[in-house]
Amino acid sequence: MVTDDSLFQIVKDFPPQAWSINIDSSSFQCPKQLIAMLGYPNQSVITLSQLFAAFEKPQLLLLKKHITQVIDTGESITQTAVLNTFNHRYIAEIIIHAMPKGKHQVTGTIELKQFFLTKQQELEFLKSLFAKSNEGFLIADQNHSILMVNAAMCRNTGYPEHELLGRPASILKSGRYNTSFYRKLWQHVDAHKIWKGELLAKSKQGEVYAHETRIQRIDLPDKSHVYVSSSHRLETGADLWDEDNPDSTTKVHVPDKQAFTNQLSTAYKALNNKDTIICLVFSLTLAQQTSVMTQQWLTAQRFNQLNTHGHLGILNPKMFAAYWVVPKKMEHVELTLKQAIAALEGENSYEDIGLSATIHAGASVLQIDASSPAQLLSHASQALIANAQGNESTLYYFDRRLSKRFSRKSILATELNKALNANKVEVYYQPIVALPSLSIVKFEALFRIKLDTDIPYSVQELIEIAEEYNWIDKIDAAVTRQALNDLPILQKHYRSAKLGMSINRSVANDRLSHCCLEDTLNIFEDSDTDLSLITLELTESAYFDDSYYHSKWLDKLKAHNIAIALDDFGTGFSSFSYLRQIPVNIVKIDRSFVSGLSEESNEYSMIDMLCKLTHKMGGKVIAEGVETEKELQLLSKLKVDMLQGYLFSKPISLADTLANSRDRKYLQLGQCIHVEKVVDAQMVMRRDIPKIGPDAQLKETLDLFEQYLSRYLLVIENSRCLGVLHLKDVNAAISPYLNTKGEQNRDLVTLNKRVHQVMQKDHTQVNLDTPFDQLFKIFVSNPYTAIAVTGPTGVCLGIIALQDMLLKQQDSLLDFNLNDKVT
Repeated sequence: MVTDDSLFQIVKDFPPQAWSINIDSSSFQCPKQLIAMLGYPNQSVITLSQLFAAFEKPQLLLLKKHITQVIDTGESITQTAVLNTFNHRYIAEIIIHAMPKGKHQVTGTIELKQFFLTKQQELEFLKSLFAKSNEGFLIADQNHSILMVNAAMCRNTGYPEHELLGRPASILKSGRYNTSFYRKLWQHVDAHKIWKGELLAKSKQGEVYAHETRIQRIDLPDKSHVYVSSSHRLETGADLWDEDNPDSTTKVHVPDKQAFTNQLSTAYKALNNKDTIICLVFSLTLAQQTSVMTQQWLTAQRFNQLNTHGHLGILNPKMFAAYWVVPKKMEHVELTLKQAIAALEGENSYEDIGLSATIHAGASVLQIDASSPAQLLSHASQALIANAQGNESTLYYFDRRLSKRFSRKSILATELNKALNANKVEVYYQPIVALPSLSIVKFEALFRIKLDTDIPYSVQELIEIAEEYNWIDKIDAAVTRQALNDLPILQKHYRSAKLGMSINRSVANDRLSHCCLEDTLNIFEDSDTDLSLITLELTESAYFDDSYYHSKWLDKLKAHNIAIALDDFGTGFSSFSYLRQIPVNIVKIDRSFVSGLSEESNEYSMIDMLCKLTHKMGGKVIAEGVETEKELQLLSKLKVDMLQGYLFSKPISLADTLANSRDRKYLQLGQCIHVEKVVDAQMVMRRDIPKIGPDAQLKETLDLFEQYLSRYLLVIENSRCLGVLHLKDVNAAISPYLNTKGEQNRDLVTLNKRVHQVMQKDHTQVNLDTPFDQLFKIFVSNPYTAIAVTGPTGVCLGIIALQDMLLKQQDSLLDFNLNDKVT
């Protein structure tokens, strides 16, 4: 084995080692070289326990899970893990090969990719990371006595290390919190294993400062535990540069009223016709008592975290002001202010533990209720002062119409949050029906919830609010779990073990998109559901927001036989070319394409193209929003695979679904299914066929050819076709001297030849139901042939010649043109 000189040395000249596990005997077999490296040089086979001892616990649990998964699914899996051998530690790539179900031997390969740190090196490495980190780290025992601190923590607190070790962590208390606060904090850490937020602490010099901290409880193997705290001070000096002089080396407070007014006036003068200015005046009350300076620090810190760039100022010690230049659209105004209020409140989700804030604010919008910078500031202040201020954050617009609009949305958001926290999510089910059988093949699980308010609202509106407030993942997870629990009940009711479930998952939120598909797979894996019956629906636009990442997870989902559906096709990127890039099984057509569908519409042509393309790629198409029998007829004509809509059922609760009939088929709609008018041999053939026996003389055929104006005669015996007699073959057989001056007696003899001597015996025969396309292919290869049509018992029923095909084609075109004109 050859290595390089780096710390994490690359393993060279060590090929992948084949291995196998005998499930019955729990033995592990591999080359002796690898067994010796594992510490068992005198054995040719080792036990699974001996093998598993070479892995760290978390990676061992994952390896066992992967082996079980391969046994269950038969599909291969690759895992990277740290392997602890007798003398060294390696980063190893383990491949578990695909295997037929029921087989009792798992096989694969293991390849040592590079050397890993020794236990001692790893310990020194981690110590170095701990000591040199810019984050302040503190480790305390289960009694909250300090065991370890790093240099950054010493800098933050002003204490040298020896003055902190062995002391209670309470040495850093700010004195601003009561006993109840700390009791709740530690109860939360013990219950949830983690807490993060903003806290006040006191340095050795007596300075009270704010810091962002993360406290974790780490449970140890001996059933004891420690607490690890990582934090950094909220050094607000860098956040409070004087914006009038950004190059100044003097750090000052947030701009005062005069400086803020000057900035606002400058922005007003530079404003273009497409933008407007929002002005916000607000007061901030922290849950914990702090100094005015600390409030300014936290306000500036949180304000600077906003994605939308704005400007902050202080009107007086208890009142702040801010403004933003945004596009002239109400949704931009609402979103900017909503994000500002949320950021200023702080990210603490535990209102009585930390530095959460209550915000009371008034807003004014240029060109709606103000025409100058002075009016903007005045009207925003009036909106704040003139309205009630309770224990919850409030936002009032100077213009009452805007206040009413914002207030409605704010109330809905509050009630939705309460309902979600109370686990009031309901799941309604809408059937998805297959064509042409009109049978229910799956249900779509849809989110529903009842809010304690008289304000009218729609489900879509609540979903949009949930996406804005980052609650959509909680909703999706709750719906997914409930749908998986209800699926066996639905299968039992409809007496179908193959009944499937379609589940939506939102990946539109940036914060969630990189974990929600992983979370979804975990939920699926934790259930006992046959995952081949599950369809995961994603919206088109959400997929392309991060297609590279999503493709990786979609591939993992598909590896579990989970079908992927692209929802609302046509409302996002609206390009057929993107279908090639998306690893989906199903495309769902948005209801906007289905509503009022007609054959003359552009939507009809688009659905036609989509179906043909999707089917060619091996996928299926579902049409949503089907409400009329005409839409059903047209969609079945376009060969859509499945339908969903009020024509079959609106979304209803599980109880209402189970109250319905057990019959999965909508037979009453059968007359609406489009039936293709198939052109086959029966429709093309001529039944008044000229026939002749095999022993008839050629002179008898001449009259028949002339009588039927045909170039072909069927040679029939006992109602069965023995061959086809072609006029050209008869002409070739008869002497050219007949009926001329050179005619001789021997020439007349040719007329006495028998038909079977001249007929073509290798003729083509087809059944009555042979399609037009197949007949056409026969004539393409031999346009001068004639085809005999036979019935089920072999009786000859008719004949088809090329001119019959052409006449039928003309008739079809004529019918099409006439129907087009009538329509």
